[in-house]
Amino acid sequence: MPRFAREKKEALEEMTKDAIFKAAFAILMEGGWHELTMERLAKKTGIAKGTVYNYFTSKSEVIRFIILRTSAPMRKKILGLDFEKGHPRELLASVMKILMKDLFENRLGVSAVAKALGEESRMLPGKDDVFREIRERILHTLERGIREGVFKKCDPVVAEEGLHSLFIGMGQRISSGHLVGLDEALPGFLMETVLDGLAPAGRKEAAE
Repeated sequence: MPRFAREKKEALEEMTKDAIFKAAFAILMEGGWHELTMERLAKKTGIAKGTVYNYFTSKSEVIRFIILRTSAPMRKKILGLDFEKGHPRELLASVMKILMKDLFENRLGVSAVAKALGEESRMLPGKDDVFREIRERILHTLERGIREGVFKKCDPVVAEEGLHSLFIGMGQRISSGHLVGLDEALPGFLMETVLDGLAPAGRKEAAE
């Protein structure tokens, strides 16, 4: 295929996927998981149902695409941190700051995804793999921090699961219309609480 034709085809595909994304996002915001059908998605996008299936074989794949698209800037920032050489406490503070800022600034995206996951999470196999890399980096940071004496002795797996649960809980609260006006005070409080809680006995530092 000539270069021009290939580039035109790729541009058209990207435009179609973008249109599907916007339509699916709108449907989720309006009615949630049960309202998102391939037929309705095709109609709202203005394309044939078969065309939707050319890009996504199921609505689970559509949801995964929405999660990837809405979380891309946040994931890029976090995965761009130097997890090998950075100070464990500063790294964890940076990750928390980025995650919580994204939760508050991306309220609509959080709400749309939360509706889908909350209604039929069992139908979304592998949904956590979108954030697997981030969770692995956090776990690595906790393990290194404990090993180097920056964090107190504890089970890093339990600590990471606790942080993951914290962010999931925040997402759910934000998606249900709570935490309005707390986008500055709450992250600072939570960062201080977590970082102080992980600090060795007698060693407390201000949150980054």
